Amino acid sequence: MAFDTVASSPPKTKKTTARPRSVFAKWLATPDPASPSEATPTVPGLPILVVGAGPAGLSGMAALAKQGIDFVGVESHRQVGGIWDISNPISSAYEGLRTVTSRFTTFVGESPAAGDVPNFIPHEQAFEQFKAFAQSHRLVDKIKFETSFVDARKSEAGTWQVKLRPTGADHDKQEYEQEFRGIIFATGSHNQKHGRMPVELAAQARDAGIEVLHSSEYKTPERFAGKRVLIVGLGDSASDIAAKICSTTARTILGVRTPPWLIPQVVMGVPVDKLGHDTNWLPNWYRDGSLHMIRWAYIGGHRRLGMSSPKHGLHDKMAILDRGIVAAIRSGGVVVRSNVTGFADGVANFASEEHAAEPIDAVIFATGFSRSYPLLCQPGASENEIADALSFRIFHPTEAGLFYLAETIGLRSCWPIFTEQTNAIVAYLQNEECGTSNLRRFNQRRQVETPPLQGAIYSMCDRFHLDYEIYTSCLRDFSAWLAE
Repeated sequence: MAFDTVASSPPKTKKTTARPRSVFAKWLATPDPASPSEATPTVPGLPILVVGAGPAGLSGMAALAKQGIDFVGVESHRQVGGIWDISNPISSAYEGLRTVTSRFTTFVGESPAAGDVPNFIPHEQAFEQFKAFAQSHRLVDKIKFETSFVDARKSEAGTWQVKLRPTGADHDKQEYEQEFRGIIFATGSHNQKHGRMPVELAAQARDAGIEVLHSSEYKTPERFAGKRVLIVGLGDSASDIAAKICSTTARTILGVRTPPWLIPQVVMGVPVDKLGHDTNWLPNWYRDGSLHMIRWAYIGGHRRLGMSSPKHGLHDKMAILDRGIVAAIRSGGVVVRSNVTGFADGVANFASEEHAAEPIDAVIFATGFSRSYPLLCQPGASENEIADALSFRIFHPTEAGLFYLAETIGLRSCWPIFTEQTNAIVAYLQNEECGTSNLRRFNQRRQVETPPLQGAIYSMCDRFHLDYEIYTSCLRDFSAWLAE
């Protein structure tokens, strides 16, 4: 045990005494562009189109409604809920799925849902919450269900001509156009349309006679009963699915390229995201050190779990919350192997010489999701290229009428962040009608680089990973400045 303690001790990281909280001031201090090209203001009097009725879209609609800004919502499915409605054809939800973050930080609107809500919300209950939220905020009648956004073009008058397509079985599916003041895209990325998998490896597996799917397509353990299953990756989905299927499979293997830090989901009865949020006034070096000690007490060294210790700091990358994977590995229900290098003749090969090739019946690629937003970047743009194109991760670089509720990633749920983002959009729209000087200045500065929003965390992640305290403060400062 003593040797394991030494081997698994966290790498030393530079101590940070305080987290920066003046991101917006840094943006203001950045010189104006040498040749500013001011975005043309939108045309008041028309509604805003909100595309999507999941947590982002509902948050956006509620914020618009609260301030009396007219809008129309469109949703390709027959009801609200997004991916949390498991009947949605592109849903990535599955049997037994619960929110990774707790009810204390996982909610739409201004505050957590009242009533009997478990710490980690089952997908069925999350879906019911979205339906109740839409009803209580009178959003349902403003949404065109079974209607998809197809494309949009800007008219000479400055309005947006949007092409929509009915998708329901009872519709003729004839595309039509409607005119809007602007568009808020709340289209999400964690769905089956955006599942990302290594093309060459997947092709090798299929050629080897192995069943292939992305984690977003997984639904129930029964599909894999008695099979030898390889799960590629060790993120939130991979760890949860592995823990759920291992009691029914003949063998469950995790192929891990870069081991993440595993941390407990609950500490002494308190969800770890709530604990972090309640102590965000402490310096990061102190919080990280404390969490490492807690992690060691609850989970121990990584070598005992069949993997090497991470070489990065605790929050340089996303840490994975233990939702049962540690017990599954300790019991032998899940076996950890090194990175998968290829497939041949029904067998998976691994990078480490210590790990022999294994016969496999099915492989689940839990290899993440890609991002793609309409009217923004060219197909194939990287995460950082997309993030950098969006001023404050919301505003189009050249068009005043295009807004994006892009899903961000932090130490707690992103759902309340959608409300913060929409409040910034609302502030923009309101001050656009007033014609404030700062709003005109922002339109000239849309392409000024947004300063880093990660603070002392996520140094090895893309720029959609944020310190939510810094980001929230930045958006509120931005909204206040627009009105000055």
